[in-house]
Amino acid sequence: MKNPIKRIIVANTGKIRSMVLSIPSFFMAKKMFPDGEIVVLTREHNHEIARSLPYIDRIFKIEDYKKAEVAEKIAYFNADVFIALNEDVFLEKMAKASGAKIKIGPITGFSSFFTYNRGVFQNRAKAVKNEGEYNLDLVKKLNRKLFTDNFELNAQLYLSNASKVAADAFFKARSILGPSLAVSPFTGGSGKNLTDAQYISLLRKFIEKNRDVRVIILCSIDQEERATQLMERIDAEGVCLFPNGGDLLNIAAVIHKASLYLGPVAGPAQMAGALKKPAVVITPSRPDYGQRRWGLLGDEQVLYVTPDAGPGKKENYRKKTFDSYDADTENLILTELGKFFRFHA
Repeated sequence: MKNPIKRIIVANTGKIRSMVLSIPSFFMAKKMFPDGEIVVLTREHNHEIARSLPYIDRIFKIEDYKKAEVAEKIAYFNADVFIALNEDVFLEKMAKASGAKIKIGPITGFSSFFTYNRGVFQNRAKAVKNEGEYNLDLVKKLNRKLFTDNFELNAQLYLSNASKVAADAFFKARSILGPSLAVSPFTGGSGKNLTDAQYISLLRKFIEKNRDVRVIILCSIDQEERATQLMERIDAEGVCLFPNGGDLLNIAAVIHKASLYLGPVAGPAQMAGALKKPAVVITPSRPDYGQRRWGLLGDEQVLYVTPDAGPGKKENYRKKTFDSYDADTENLILTELGKFFRFHA
């Protein structure tokens, strides 16, 4: 019997960490329908992730078109299936515009209930599973048996040759030959984080105890001024800055080349997880903000540090930085970082 599904649009309009945790869903859509065309609909800041995946046939970047043209262009694909991986009113509109017979997405209200004819009731705020697993549940809705028979958890992020070359050139220019720690001190608005002053104290103490380890501070080009100030305030040899003004995967390539990753549970941490890098990840205890929902899927070399865990600790989740971060948490991170570099010396 000929496969009636020829083209599947899989859409994600979330932040970097959401996009990375969509990789297993892209992979499974292709594995279930290897002869079908997989089209990823995404935004500018994430398209390089989709572009790196060898099993993606086409990428639809929303910003490439005028707002009024997007729905028309979606319809042009004549897709059989539209899968929205995240809750988004815009994606509901695109699902309708696609004309796909099968529309799958998370049911979160009346609008989504009437948009997705194979919707899945998901209350992701309860964080009973990882975000990537929630995404996979949506793909499973397309064909449960085919999904189960072919299931493979593949969260791998692929690096382009250009990104590898960029990372190699950076390491060579900074004479980084030995052990190195890649640090992403910024979240881009995803979850809670340490303050700049707390990173300065932490990294200064780490360098004092581990002078043979180079510290690489990662940032996007628009964060360069703040990152430079942070580096200057650390005021120690062995610290350098990687301000990325190019392909998003340049940051991933530097993380891959470094010995260990340190940072909050945000986009760069998810890229470290998709590369299966050893990582120390700072995460809040609240499940929908932290490890339970946003943990690094498929990476078993992760230590999660939770500043607000433990009796008597209270946290204001309206704030972007931790109330509960203290000297004990700093010492725990320093101890674990030190253990890693001693063990891998």
